[in-house]
Amino acid sequence: MIPTIFHLGPIPINSFGLMVALALLVAIERLTISFRRFGLPEALAERYVLWAGFCGLIGARFWFIGTNWSEVRGELLDALLATAGFVFYGGFITACVVLGVLLRRDRIAPRLFFDAVGPALALGYAIGRLGCQLSGDGDYGRETASFWGMSYSSGVVPTPPGVLVFPTPFFESTIAIGIAIILGSVEVSKRSFWQRPYARAGLCLILLSVERFFVEFLRINPRIAGGVFSEAQVIALILVMIGAVLLLRRAPESSRV
Repeated sequence: MIPTIFHLGPIPINSFGLMVALALLVAIERLTISFRRFGLPEALAERYVLWAGFCGLIGARFWFIGTNWSEVRGELLDALLATAGFVFYGGFITACVVLGVLLRRDRIAPRLFFDAVGPALALGYAIGRLGCQLSGDGDYGRETASFWGMSYSSGVVPTPPGVLVFPTPFFESTIAIGIAIILGSVEVSKRSFWQRPYARAGLCLILLSVERFFVEFLRINPRIAGGVFSEAQVIALILVMIGAVLLLRRAPESSRV
């Protein structure tokens, strides 16, 4: 693991922060392409990605603190400034709320934006998870003796010496790249099925949520739903249902040719 890549004087340059910055840059470029295809103002892509990224990180941090309050309340400042301790769905929900406000202000049709954002979201997620992999921030999986096993003993949240665990951030990053490719091909598809409002957004929700649901079985997060599912899996199931509704909904009569 490489939690700190180098120092600029007394300032450490952390691998997680660097990968988050790279994720934002890539997402901006990819969303600009999507905006061009959907006839949306390309200049807004950078603003939306930066606002969603910044507010998403804040939401992810506060979600982590809220769900681990009993452990961090005595060290709240350290928890706020730590380089580990983010919950993706907390950031995702926060970013969606912020984007909803921006779309309303800029008078952008939500159906166009959310159908356009999928490839950028998947690529940003893939690169962000590589940051988790490099920093070893505790997002790894449970102990394993399989050939997949990896040590995070030098990570921000280290594993015990000699203990090997599933490298779930690497798994998620790899799958998210595949999802980005799928969403990119659907984006340029001329099939009438994908021209319906929110169909692409629904597919994005389903694919990313299914990925998280199954990878979560390898992770060490506590189970809350009858001791079977983690919080992330419960949220993933809800998002899959929302995605299915968006994907399979019939287009309004006014939008049909």
